[in-house]
Amino acid sequence: MPVIPPLFSDAETGHPAIAQWCSTILAGDTARLLLLGPHWSGKTHTAYAALRRLLAAGFRDENITVYQAQDLAAGYEPSTIENTTTVTVIDDLTLSVDLVREAAPRPPDSAEVQAMMALKAGALADATARLSLLPRRSWLLVASNLDCLAAAVGQETADRLVAVAEQAELPARPRPNLGW
Repeated sequence: MPVIPPLFSDAETGHPAIAQWCSTILAGDTARLLLLGPHWSGKTHTAYAALRRLLAAGFRDENITVYQAQDLAAGYEPSTIENTTTVTVIDDLTLSVDLVREAAPRPPDSAEVQAMMALKAGALADATARLSLLPRRSWLLVASNLDCLAAAVGQETADRLVAVAEQAELPARPRPNLGW
């Protein structure tokens, strides 16, 4: 599976934090970036633009791993993160929290569904905590904001991420009219 999905094959960005993140990695150093912004702000596009920039500069795609947070949580084992590549991207890290906060009120889920969601949330928190502690690993984590990040991965892990990573915030943009 290619690192860059076809939807993002032309992704570009001029964001200075992305330029710095890529330059640091290409220089052989470790770079860590929290890419923050509301829904439809272009976070995923920007993350793939960063990876495109690395690949265009000769960085090898086998040294890059991209996870969708919910997929990572569903099949998570600690060795997944402990054996990750030198560059790791976790997209939509706060999606489950964002969806709950934006959803209209509804009846509580069944106990089984709540238990499954708790397991996935714990797996994602563990994966993120482990990634934040790995030496010589560069990463880019995509999240909506710091409050949702703390709710998704726990305050201790969120504090560690903020302490060791640069932050870049994307502004809100108008949502596209998809016409479905």
